[in-house]
Amino acid sequence: MLRRSILISGISGLAAFSGLALAQSMSSTSAEKALPYSKRPEVKKFIQDVCSRRGLNQDWVAAVLDQATYQPKIERLMTPKRTKPGTKDTRKDWEKYRNIFLGAHRLNLGVQFWKDNETSLERAREVYHVDPAVIIGIIGVETRYGENTGNWKVLDSLVTLSFDYKRRADFFKKELEEFLVILYKNDLKPFDVQGSYAGAVGLPQFMPSSIKRFGVDFDGDGKIDINHSTADTIGSIANYLSKHGWVEGLPMLIEADISPTQAAKFGGGTNPRFTWNQLVSSGVKPLDNDERFAGNMPVFIVDYPFYLPGSVDFEKLYRVGTKNFTAVLRYNSSYFYAGAVAELGSAIAEMMGRKGLIDGEKLLPPHLKPQPSGIAKNIGGIKETVTPISSGNNL
Repeated sequence: MLRRSILISGISGLAAFSGLALAQSMSSTSAEKALPYSKRPEVKKFIQDVCSRRGLNQDWVAAVLDQATYQPKIERLMTPKRTKPGTKDTRKDWEKYRNIFLGAHRLNLGVQFWKDNETSLERAREVYHVDPAVIIGIIGVETRYGENTGNWKVLDSLVTLSFDYKRRADFFKKELEEFLVILYKNDLKPFDVQGSYAGAVGLPQFMPSSIKRFGVDFDGDGKIDINHSTADTIGSIANYLSKHGWVEGLPMLIEADISPTQAAKFGGGTNPRFTWNQLVSSGVKPLDNDERFAGNMPVFIVDYPFYLPGSVDFEKLYRVGTKNFTAVLRYNSSYFYAGAVAELGSAIAEMMGRKGLIDGEKLLPPHLKPQPSGIAKNIGGIKETVTPISSGNNL
């Protein structure tokens, strides 16, 4: 393994298509786009099915859907351009993503968010047994602590992805159904709700089905509000992770010296299907050798490719993932995403003088650990980059 003292971050994207022709084949026809949504045969069936299942009024649903506008840019966002041979694929560059998430601005916001919401974070630990650092990491990666929750009309996003962009249309139809129920039950105007281009909303970027399944009224005001209530956001994320197997006190990642051969044998997938003893017996050497992990602890090896300077060739950084890494992968199934959450949460935890999410070498250089004000000045020259929010959990 090539070890480097770096702050790395990442964000998942939806899986890319190869080629414009395939993207076009997954889109609705020009004739379909010319019709009001409620007049399309496919949409008529959707309206009938949803109203039958959920007790909604067909005229109301039809009227809501007819307010939606097809958004061609969403199709482009959901279909990244194919990388030309011999060039870098930035979606696979761990270092590239590092510069997105760990600038001083985001770190400072995270420290302040932790301080402002410490009571809710500690209550989430008590109720759901989820570490505050991972909640801090998720909110920071998703929306920069509420600075960028998305400016797409969620109705436009979900209708476009359900009926115009055919890839994963069944998934988005289910999300659209849940969104319609939310509008109906809460007497919301269709365009009052904004979010990401994939229909995710609020500080945690929950899809509508996740609001239904995991949303929590953590501030006790009688409603679940992940757009404005930081307490509800914290409780909802903690509930989500708890339901997906989070283990209190366990790191997400363990720093270790790992060879490509060991990574090939014990890596891949999203589930920890090997044991700590198996990895250690194979020669995997944790950087912190105090033997505090149980031999039967479920683990697997995860990898992070990054390009060598001035080259289109890349190396890989390897780490050991635990059940807690897998819990975050259930939020978003990219190693880059889960690694970003671990890195950002750990860096802010160190600034706060708290325990992070990565076992092994520390992340912050000495001059940033922790200062009396708890505020970062810079991180090794990293400049904060403003980027689009992620496309939502569970995609």
